Amino acid sequence: MTKYLEAVYLLSLTRNVARRMLEDLAEHLGELEELPGLADDELARLPLPTGVRGRLIEAMHGCDPASDIARMREQGIAMLAIGTADYPELLGDCSDAPVLLYCRGRLEILEGEGIAVVGSRKCSERALRHAWNFGVELGECRVPVISGLALGVDGASHEGALSVGGPTAAVLGCGVDICYPPRHHELFQRLSVEGLLVSEYPPGTEPHRTHFPQRNRIISGLSRGTLVIEAPMGSGALITARIAADQGREIFAMPGPALSPQVAGNHHLIKSGHAKLTETLDDILVEFGTNRSALLDLAGGRRRTGAIVEPAVREDGSREPGPAVAAGALEPDEQRVLAALSYEGTHINDVVRRLGMNTAQCSGLLTMLEIRGLISSASGGYYVRL
Repeated sequence: MTKYLEAVYLLSLTRNVARRMLEDLAEHLGELEELPGLADDELARLPLPTGVRGRLIEAMHGCDPASDIARMREQGIAMLAIGTADYPELLGDCSDAPVLLYCRGRLEILEGEGIAVVGSRKCSERALRHAWNFGVELGECRVPVISGLALGVDGASHEGALSVGGPTAAVLGCGVDICYPPRHHELFQRLSVEGLLVSEYPPGTEPHRTHFPQRNRIISGLSRGTLVIEAPMGSGALITARIAADQGREIFAMPGPALSPQVAGNHHLIKSGHAKLTETLDDILVEFGTNRSALLDLAGGRRRTGAIVEPAVREDGSREPGPAVAAGALEPDEQRVLAALSYEGTHINDVVRRLGMNTAQCSGLLTMLEIRGLISSASGGYYVRL
């Protein structure tokens, strides 16, 4: 098995090596384990595209695979080669699965069947709240949350899962030793210990714009279903949804405000019949023959208490989204103000006029609702219900 891993590692360094190429090589050589010991003249006769063959020869001259693998193990980086028992089964079912995965963190997370949570980087506060809540609920049910560590929806879903000790894996567009985006340094470190970092790119590989669409097939490939939280038309989240459909996986999409460009992609997926309209976790789980209550019982009965959980504070002073307090726990005046707000946005003057309050009283109640995580302030005196 060691020689097999060395062979797959060498091939992964050549880039763009597909599973079919490994199969052709194994047939040509008798077994892939023969590859690391081949001479240059034997390498020149391998059934590979000219460019791949040239890069393979270059890689074999430029590295010692056994030493590289040993060094990575010392750094806590595991390597999972396709065709081995350690390689995640769900991803292995995909025809375009990468031949090698580099991983840091809890490998057992890949033994579960996850749900991908994806959405826009420049998302609304409402989307952050939903991503966090789905991360929390999936985490409590011990269903792995699979996403991409990007700003916005990705980061919120990872942090929601981590907040309850749930399993979550981030698929990167760079090496697992490089944090991108830099603003997620703390989350990156937590995932390397409490969760899992996954990449098809060798350590030291810098992020590149072409890597991110490529890594989306791994996000969906590791998941039984893909949930789109918020995606405008042209969003990378829609690329992930399309790939998930090609892989034969389920697609789920949350609805949003009518005519809002931020959720135009969601509504397109729903209207075209490519995604199931999804409001709660049970809308997803029912497709797989289970529900949240059953999974909570299986996971040991971890349930949310409904108590307020103060969101973490980011380095820039903004707050991470946290689980909202139940509306039933509000004071009567707070409930009235909350009911007067729309999900599209309501101006404070309209609330004052509708409820017959003075502006100072209304402003104080709005501030409390925002602290409780039920609304978000917008520019021009508008407030948005989350």
